[in-house]
Amino acid sequence: MPHNRYLAAPRWIPLAVALAVLAAACGGAKKVAKPGAATTVPPSSAATTSTTAAPPPVSPLTGMAQPDGGRLARVSLAVKIDNVDDARPQAGLDAADVVYEEMVEGRVTRLLAIFQSSDTARIGPVRSTRTTDINVVSSLNHPLYSYSGGNTGFVAQLRAAPVVDVGADAHGEAYVRSGPHAAPHNLYTSTAGLLGLAPKGSGPPPAMFAYRAAGQTAVGAGVAPASHLDLNFGFSSASWDWDAASQTWKRGQNGSADVLQSGQQIAASNVIVQIVAYTTDGYASGEGISPPPAIPKGQTVGSGTAIVMTGGAVIRANWTKAAPTSVTQFTDSGGQPIQLTAGRTWVELAPEGTTLNVH
Repeated sequence: MPHNRYLAAPRWIPLAVALAVLAAACGGAKKVAKPGAATTVPPSSAATTSTTAAPPPVSPLTGMAQPDGGRLARVSLAVKIDNVDDARPQAGLDAADVVYEEMVEGRVTRLLAIFQSSDTARIGPVRSTRTTDINVVSSLNHPLYSYSGGNTGFVAQLRAAPVVDVGADAHGEAYVRSGPHAAPHNLYTSTAGLLGLAPKGSGPPPAMFAYRAAGQTAVGAGVAPASHLDLNFGFSSASWDWDAASQTWKRGQNGSADVLQSGQQIAASNVIVQIVAYTTDGYASGEGISPPPAIPKGQTVGSGTAIVMTGGAVIRANWTKAAPTSVTQFTDSGGQPIQLTAGRTWVELAPEGTTLNVH
């Protein structure tokens, strides 16, 4: 099928009731029932009450059934994960409900993985914070935020945000250094080690997306079949290919399959490419580069365009986020909310001007 190269487009039964009238017969002698004769009792006109089982509760970040009340109600955990070639393959991304990929200095990318419905014993490599994350995680109802250091100004902004700092500096006991990569790409943590640090009274995040019912096909203004997406952040590229057998999008990075330390290829039920402006927010330090490079910050509050890859289809979309604590809304070109496949979602925070190849 030929490629279509484009950016996401700019924003853009009556019920009939039948009435039956019964006419009473007129004339004739009135009949009286004989004593002892059987009398027919008409059926009750009261409506028959039927009971329908309530749908099972669903996880707020995946839309999938969650019978475990403890997991349903628990706080979310956001972990900053390295994504340069020296840090790959990573661990734990297959247990994340939502993953964001964002551009950092040098036009490489770093990941922000959000866990709530599933557990994993190994997450990482964990790396330093970026201020792009603050406006992303502030909508998650005081989530735990895991990272390994950062510029002084960045850490100060983070600690002023509505998040709980469970970084390596504050809780070194929850982290360990191990292979297969060399430092600084070798710091790992776990959901058990960090979720246990949640303050008393912590609650779950709000739903981030809307979902279709199981078995429903993707719908939306301008929806079209699609099986492949690729985009380039500058020095780092990502690709996604539709796998009909698993009903997921399989991820590639820098020209090869993106696999985890377990050997499993990264996959997602949905991929959203959210086009954002990047501005400069401070300068990198400790990287051995002189002068230190400027650090990009993705602007995720406001509005813009996007594309949504779901169910073997692509939908051109618009996104809006009114405030840091607001949930981002994704709508089609007709202004209707876009419904995703229940499951895990990746969000690519692609810079303005990115060319998206979709076919």
